[in-house]
Amino acid sequence: MKENLLAGINDASRRVALLGGQAIVPLKFDQEGNPATVDRLIFKRLTLIDLRFLQALRKSDWDIEKAVKETELSQDHAERLVKKLSCFRQEDARVKALCEIPTPSWIAAKHVQNVYEGGVLAESEHKSLAELAKIEGAYKQQAPNTQINVFNLPALPADQAARVKEVFDTIATQDSDVAA
Repeated sequence: MKENLLAGINDASRRVALLGGQAIVPLKFDQEGNPATVDRLIFKRLTLIDLRFLQALRKSDWDIEKAVKETELSQDHAERLVKKLSCFRQEDARVKALCEIPTPSWIAAKHVQNVYEGGVLAESEHKSLAELAKIEGAYKQQAPNTQINVFNLPALPADQAARVKEVFDTIATQDSDVAA
């Protein structure tokens, strides 16, 4: 049973230690949102009841009412646990956001946001404008829009026109044989 509770929290970046009825859970981020490092580890002490409620919250996509029904805790106790476990919700959201691969439209939106929020163009805003221009294709060379009207081509000499007619007649004959 304890292993099932720990399975939802343990991952490649975190191992939970069980000490009797308590679990020592290393957090991935501090209160300001900075990642935990080897020099600055942050721990949360949870009971097995806390772990069970956290597992139910995650399973129900952070729906408190569903988690309360599943764990059969009192509403008062659940409210206290939600406050205690809120760091895990923020952690899950931050990890999910960091794992998403930025799309070109997202990068473009971030650069536009950087320009609009800055007011005065600083170095980062200049870089954002350059990146945005690359994404939007402002630096691509545009080919001039030219049209060739085949009816206005210069006239061919009679002997060349006869050879061209012969080639096209051969092609037309071969196409009609294939179609038949």
